[in-house]
Amino acid sequence: MPAIFDPTLDSFATDRESVYQELRDNHPVYHDTERDTWVLSRFADVRQAAMDAETFSSDASEAAVLLPMLNYLDAPRHGQLRRLVSRAFTPSRVANMEGLVQRTVDRLLDRYIERGGGDLIANYSGPLAANVVGSLIGIPEDEIDDFRELTDRLLLVGQQGDTAELAEVATGIYGMFMTLLDLRRHKTEDDLMSALVQVQSEGGITDEEVLGFCFLLVGGGNDTTSNLIANGWLLFLDHPDQRGIVEKDRSRLPDAIEEMLRLRPPAESHARTTTRAVAMHGTTIPKGSRVQLLWGAANLDDREFPQPEQFDVTRSARHLTFGLGPHFCMGAALGRLEARIAFEGLLDRGSDFV
Repeated sequence: MPAIFDPTLDSFATDRESVYQELRDNHPVYHDTERDTWVLSRFADVRQAAMDAETFSSDASEAAVLLPMLNYLDAPRHGQLRRLVSRAFTPSRVANMEGLVQRTVDRLLDRYIERGGGDLIANYSGPLAANVVGSLIGIPEDEIDDFRELTDRLLLVGQQGDTAELAEVATGIYGMFMTLLDLRRHKTEDDLMSALVQVQSEGGITDEEVLGFCFLLVGGGNDTTSNLIANGWLLFLDHPDQRGIVEKDRSRLPDAIEEMLRLRPPAESHARTTTRAVAMHGTTIPKGSRVQLLWGAANLDDREFPQPEQFDVTRSARHLTFGLGPHFCMGAALGRLEARIAFEGLLDRGSDFV
């Protein structure tokens, strides 16, 4: 019998919504026996699991080949490290990125239009995300292209699931960050790495944790933001009435971005590991099981959202795309900032390449 849920299939992209509905309606606790993975798809179940970090541990197999990262840590170290890095990755630092984001958007749009459009990810949203994250961390401008090449490879191997190649690419990124970390110990700048060096000098955070946090920003802030912008623009193109609402009233743009995040999340799921046996919907998930929390399926649950598959920029509904609870995405504010400015540019000049 073929698997009900297999996101590696070419057909999944077109069958995504019907697959998710089948899971939610008939298999709310689905066991993928081939991969020995359990899948949760209903909004209430995914929300509950995301909030219950004690039962659904963040420790996952991917962590074995990577340096310590917040999304793979549990309490108490998760909370301790999150508080430490929050002293460097502050709301004011994110807000101060607006000028850089605007300049980068303007430059990339100029070049994109000159080339007659083309691949939006390759020529616009991808370079935007890489430039912003690289500049935030402190990667020198003349090394941004090399940085983006490494991060593009990271995205590719992440999709392929090759842990050996993942470790190889990660080593290259760690090396770039370690060089920068050593440099900032001798000469500080107005960047995140310098701020992390200051936090580190006060104790409580290791070199490996600094590198791991920067790596998390790359994985969480590069591919996800790039895909948010590309997916969101496709939604606007497919729904000109909704785009028109935002064009007439730009104050609707933040809600439109939240609707994009709900309907087409850049990351469809995240893995957890059960610390005890969990009984749900007449099924028991054994202790030590890998569990996928399907943000994408939960965000389309008609138990939570009226007409969930409809793109509605006037909808003000919560979603699970940035996670929930102790592991809520630290980069959410930066991603929203980038998306807002990126869409403002596209809406201002979109007639040149639609």
